[in-house]
Amino acid sequence: MQRAFRTYTPVFLAILVSACGGANNAAAPSSAIFDLQAGIANMVTNGLSANVNLSGTVSINGVSTPFTGSGTFTRAPAISATFNGTAASAQMTTIAGTITAAGQSGPYSASVTDYYDGSDSAFLGEVSGSEYDVAQTPFQYPTTVTGGSSGTLGTLSRYTDSTMSVSLGTAQVSFSTMTPVDPGSPMGVAVTTKVYDTQNTLIETDVTNYSMTSSNVISLDSASAQTQSGTLTVTAQ
Repeated sequence: MQRAFRTYTPVFLAILVSACGGANNAAAPSSAIFDLQAGIANMVTNGLSANVNLSGTVSINGVSTPFTGSGTFTRAPAISATFNGTAASAQMTTIAGTITAAGQSGPYSASVTDYYDGSDSAFLGEVSGSEYDVAQTPFQYPTTVTGGSSGTLGTLSRYTDSTMSVSLGTAQVSFSTMTPVDPGSPMGVAVTTKVYDTQNTLIETDVTNYSMTSSNVISLDSASAQTQSGTLTVTAQ
C-alpha cells in the first residue's frame, strides 16, 4: 500500500505497486469490520506471492504495441534495514517472467523495495533503481475499515537518489475497500497512487487490488499502471 505496492511494465514503465480515493468500484458499505493495519503488518512480516499473467502495451519505435506474458509476483518477508537515516523493515517486491511483444519473446524482471516502521508497519518510503521516495509523514493504515471505506494514506516526495538533492515531484496514495460478497468472505482493498512531476502534472496512475481475510491475511488480486509510454496489467492466476 505503498507507493505502495509498486510494480513495473516492461522496458519503459515503472509503477508503484505500496503501494499505495482509491478505485471507483467501491461497493456499498458493509457491517463487517477489518483491521487494515494488521493486514499490512502481517504482509510485511510474512510476505506474499502469486503466479500472474502480464499484459498491456509498450511503445516500440513510437508505435503502441501490445504484449502478453506470465510470471511470478513476490513480496519477500521483510528484513531489518535502514531508510533515510532510521531503522526500518525492508520488503522487496519482484516480478519475474517472460513476455511476448511483436512476435518476440524474452525474459522480464523488475524489483522495488518498500520500507516500513518496525514497530507499527507505518509506510516510510520506497526505493527503485532510478527513484528514492520518502513519505512526508509515515503512512498510518486504519485499524477499522468496512466495505465502502476510502481515505488518503499520504504523500511521497520523489527524488533521484538518497541525497534528496534533485526532486522528481510527488506521489499521492489513497485506498478504498470493497464489500465482501458474503459474510466471512475477504474484503477487497484497492490502493491508488497518482504520480506527479515537478510541475504538478499527473504522469502515472497505479492501482493495486488485494483481498484481505478477517484473519488479516492479504493476497494479490491484480495491479495496473498507466503512463504516456504504455500500460501494464498484472493479474493473479
